[in-house]
Amino acid sequence: MRDERSLHRWVLRRETHSSRTGAAVAVASVLAVVMVAVAGVGAWWFAAPGSRDAIGGWLGTASSVTGDRVALTTAGVVALVLALVLVALAVLPGRLPRRARSADRLAVLVDDGVLADAVADAVAARCGVDPRQVSATVGRRRTTVRVTPTSGVPVDHAAATEAAADAVAAVGFTTTARLTVAPQGVVS
Repeated sequence: MRDERSLHRWVLRRETHSSRTGAAVAVASVLAVVMVAVAGVGAWWFAAPGSRDAIGGWLGTASSVTGDRVALTTAGVVALVLALVLVALAVLPGRLPRRARSADRLAVLVDDGVLADAVADAVAARCGVDPRQVSATVGRRRTTVRVTPTSGVPVDHAAATEAAADAVAAVGFTTTARLTVAPQGVVS
């Protein structure tokens, strides 16, 4: 039975987190190229006696560049931001918009879009409005529901919020429901 639980955890983790392989490969490739270049310059420095003067000349030319300092600074900042984004993508876990639950012999994976549709349907049924007038978005901790009421028919905020919370809880998850009612109704 323990093997089933560990298998469920592994599958659910795999399905709720995106692969970071692309970003990790990009960062590793850039680092490998930089390391090979540094090793090549270092080998050339020690192997060829005249190379010290050539490398010193290059460094002197590079440091005395009197070009546009704003463009060089901007290019450096852009390169730094790109490097930080790539490293963050490679290291941080990417969460997919899915929720997972497991029991002894069962593992359930629910897409947030499907959960949002269930919430919208429950709110529409409880408020007595057309399902096309209700939209919902399920986030990590919050469910946002937007209701466009029928003109002249008020929407019960408490009942709609309770319906949203009940729809999420029926599947076994918890979020805080936030209800927004449009100030202008529609004619149906």
